[in-house]
Parts: sequence; structure tokens; C-alpha cells
Amino acid sequence: QPSRWRMAIVMIAVVYGLVLSIGQLVGIALAGAPMAARLLVTITIEVFLMTYVLMPRLTRWLARWIYPRRTAA
Repeated sequence: QPSRWRMAIVMIAVVYGLVLSIGQLVGIALAGAPMAARLLVTITIEVFLMTYVLMPRLTRWLARWIYPRRTAA
């Protein structure tokens, strides 16, 4: 099991970065669209990137930090 608080920190950092970057890009690209449509596109892109691209890689890269050490019994 990964450390919950460490996974939470990683997820907060990823979501923060995605909300800032993707939100602005979608806002520019779909400036004339209703806010609900822009939000749907933004959330769809962010969830896809988190699920299939960012979190698997970050979990592997940060595995030593995320997963607690097991002590010998």
C-alpha cells in the first residue's frame, strides 16, 4: 500500500499543475463556448492525463518515497 499522505501530496501537485495549464489552454481555445462545455473538456483532458499518463509515471518515479519501507519481522 502506498503512503496515503504522500500519494495525496503527489495528486495535489499534479491536479494543481493540470488545472492551471489545461484550464487556461481550454479557456483560450474554447473562449466562445459556454462555461459548462469548457469545464467538461477541461475535466475530461485532466482525468485522461492523470489516469493514463502522469500518475503511472509519477508513481514509478517516486516509488521509493511513496511506498513505506517494510521492516523485517
